[in-house]
Amino acid sequence: MSARGRGADDGLRFLSREACDALVRRIRGFVQGGGETSVGVNSWWSGELRWARNRVTLASDRRDLDITVARALLGSYGHVTLNQMDDVSLAAAVRAAERDSRTQFPVLENIEALPPTFTYPTTAIWSDATYQLTVEERERVALALVEPAEAAGMLAAGYLQLGATGVAQTGVDGSLFYARQTAAQCSMTVRDPQGTGSGWAGLSSYDWTRIDPKALAKRALDKCLASRNPVTLEPGRYTVILEPQAVHDLLSVIMANLDRDYAERQGGPFAAGADNALQLGLTKLGLKIVDERVTISHDPTDPALGVVPFFVGSGGGIEPVRPATWIDHGVLKALSQERNTYAVPRLTENQGQPNTGSYRMSGGPTSVDEMIQTTKRGLLVTRFWNVTLVDAGSLLATGLTRDGLWLIENGKISKAVKNFRFTESPLFVLNSIEQMGEPVPVFNPGAPVIVPPLKARDFSFTSLVDAV
Repeated sequence: MSARGRGADDGLRFLSREACDALVRRIRGFVQGGGETSVGVNSWWSGELRWARNRVTLASDRRDLDITVARALLGSYGHVTLNQMDDVSLAAAVRAAERDSRTQFPVLENIEALPPTFTYPTTAIWSDATYQLTVEERERVALALVEPAEAAGMLAAGYLQLGATGVAQTGVDGSLFYARQTAAQCSMTVRDPQGTGSGWAGLSSYDWTRIDPKALAKRALDKCLASRNPVTLEPGRYTVILEPQAVHDLLSVIMANLDRDYAERQGGPFAAGADNALQLGLTKLGLKIVDERVTISHDPTDPALGVVPFFVGSGGGIEPVRPATWIDHGVLKALSQERNTYAVPRLTENQGQPNTGSYRMSGGPTSVDEMIQTTKRGLLVTRFWNVTLVDAGSLLATGLTRDGLWLIENGKISKAVKNFRFTESPLFVLNSIEQMGEPVPVFNPGAPVIVPPLKARDFSFTSLVDAV
């Protein structure tokens, strides 16, 4: 353990509830005078393996913690973050938070804390299998992933990471909320030595047993072999079949902009279209915005979509994560909102609606193979990379295809294609759906996501990319 991470319980690589409670009591002991104090503790362990050109290049085992001390005095609050647990450092952090409170953020008036007895949902976020996988076992996994690519004369690079976190947060009333969480991820890229083909596969989960590394290695290798020697096509609008990872890469633009306060005050894609929408605070809530087959929701009790069950908002306000249906059969049903800064002062409601970034999208009965068979001419996309927002009002985004792009002709994959840059809005894509497949988990460390493959028409590719 690094010196900065000292203080974890014997046998643990992060702080337990009892250790966090003791730490909070020590910090409160340094408080002098009135005001309110809240403390957040995030202690973590991470075990990693990286490999490139068929050789392991990095193995690490790291531990650390972040402690956030917030003090509210005389109508404003300030906070300080540190990773030291000695008395001198903790006392200095309390004093610094008090100094910052004089110049930092105003405390919202008449905002009462939720009762200390409020409950939060039980979520599936801990796996003994993840926490107990040893360094030696990780090494054996990495070697097994490299072997097929090396045997085929290809070059493999990848990343395997396991981790565990203890998250604690106090309310201003002194109550302690705590959760422990594990995380696992494995991703792999295979390229041919000539640099003409590339394949990728990856998956993340809290539970290592839900990831099949050998299947990922085979998928990446197969995609690499099939993508070699690509041909050049003209940019333009194409029918596309987006594999689940590509769907999530595109939808992440929507999920990052589901904010009610932004929609009402500044506009964006979910503000109403009227000229005086911003003056009146009008949004598209209740309006149909995408294909009626599309439902996007999150239930923290879903075994495949577990997240830390409480949320820390502005000023240290804490509340439970609640189920949310953002889009219901094409209709915008909810936008995220913080309790302290929006729900109470603007809506006179005593609860917010956090957006954790975790979600499930509805699907359909059509497999990718069936989508291909019903396509006269189109493109099959493995994933997108470097997706960047271009226009906030329409969610127009740009990015690159990567690690496998193929031309479909008369119901069959005919040849590999050089990569494109796209310029498109995910809202346009979700209004141009032809077919949908079964939703599956994808690679998105930190926030589980389950989405289907999609077939959509008139997807805009704007230029060629000279890279595999």
